[in-house]
Formats: sequence, C-alpha cells, structure tokens
Amino acid sequence: MYKCEICGDEFSKFQQKSNHIRWIHRRSEVDTIEFRNKLSNAAVASQELRYGKWIEEIVVCSNKNCNNETKIKFRDGKKPEKSYCCRSCANSREWTDERYEIHMKRFNNPNDDYAKRFKNQQGKISNKRIFSSKNERLIVKYFKENFAADEWKSGGCLNVNDSKLVRDMWSDKLKVCFEYDGIWHFKDIHGQLESKQLKDRLLESWCIENDYRLIRIDEDSFENVNQIVDFIYNDVRKIIKHGIRY
Repeated sequence: MYKCEICGDEFSKFQQKSNHIRWIHRRSEVDTIEFRNKLSNAAVASQELRYGKWIEEIVVCSNKNCNNETKIKFRDGKKPEKSYCCRSCANSREWTDERYEIHMKRFNNPNDDYAKRFKNQQGKISNKRIFSSKNERLIVKYFKENFAADEWKSGGCLNVNDSKLVRDMWSDKLKVCFEYDGIWHFKDIHGQLESKQLKDRLLESWCIENDYRLIRIDEDSFENVNQIVDFIYNDVRKIIKHGIRY
C-alpha cells in the first residue's frame, strides 16, 4: 500500500497516490498555465520520441483530375504515398485489383468490424445519394451559374419501369441529359453494377423515346468543363458516350 504523507489516504498503486497528491493537494499549482504547459510539452516530447516528430508539408492532391494543393501532417519517416485535398477526391481514387480483392474479402466477412461499420453507415444514409463525386458537383454548379438561361437542374428522380432514375444534370429547355460516370458504372464494387447498368439503359431508352439528347462521359476521359460545353452546345449527336470504358 502507498500512503499519502499529507492526508494519510492509502492507495494500492503508486500512480494512484501520485495523481492524488497532484490533483488534490497541489491543485493551485496544477491550475497555473505554466504547469499545464509543462505537462503538455512533456507529453509531446514523449510522443515524438516514441513515434517521431510531426512534419507539415504542402503537396498536390493525388487525384489525377484535381490540381489543388493541400497541407498534410505526418510523423517523421511516415509520409503517405498518396494524399488528397478532400474526402471526395479520396473516394474517387482508382481501385486496383489487389485493393478490390482485399476490400471484398473483408466486406463479405460478417464478423469483420469494417463490414459492420460500412453496412451500418449504409443504413443511415440509404435515402441520400452517396455516389456524387467532386467533379460532378463542380460541373453542375458551373452550368447552373454560367448557363442559367437554359434552366439546368439536378437531383430528383424519373420513374421509369418501376425504377427511380437519378440524372446528374438536365435541361428541359434544351432537352438534354448529362451523366458523369464514375467507377460505379463499370465495376462491381458493392454488388451494385447490374442495377446501375440497368438504370443506365433505362435512361438511354427514356431519352430516345422522349426526344432528349443523352451525353455520358467517363470520369477517366474528363479533361475540363469546356469539353462538356462543346458536347452539349456544339455536337448534334443524340447519344454521346465519351470514354474507353463504354
């Protein structure tokens, strides 16, 4: 047993006694800014000795369609191979076959915490669009701001053959639908590919039947917003699919 010399209280561990003296009998000392800073600096020094010093650096976003600079913070000797400026850019990174296999192996394991967290999160946000990419949002914003007279819209659903079709962007005035297609349209990541491609075909059929032009662009072939402006305003084809994955 360890006994406090000041009040006589006894403790089974020395650390308990030390904390008792620090926070009960030396409270006035602890409450000073100088003492708190001393404790904080000691903790930082201990962490740096164990894990390495923190380093801050400005890098370019690893998303090939984004040139934004971002500040990253990492421990000495542990700089990440890739860094992203936002969550949207991180989510748009390519899925290598190796990464995909690892992901699906964990996702299909009912006892894996990763799978449980993902499925719980899916349940919480099931009523929201979760596949909207950063570039898609920027494209929609650009057309709404710079071509407002054409009444560009986004969101909402089309009910076609008992399926709800969500268009990335459309103009009823121009009778044009635009789709910015990410990896979800080409690769089966969460068992969604069959449903996604069925909806793509339904939208194409709907556009043909209702005399709308349909413009689809593969995110891997996206260069800049002027490319899309040219497709919409200078190309007369009814159905345009730009990209090697179609």
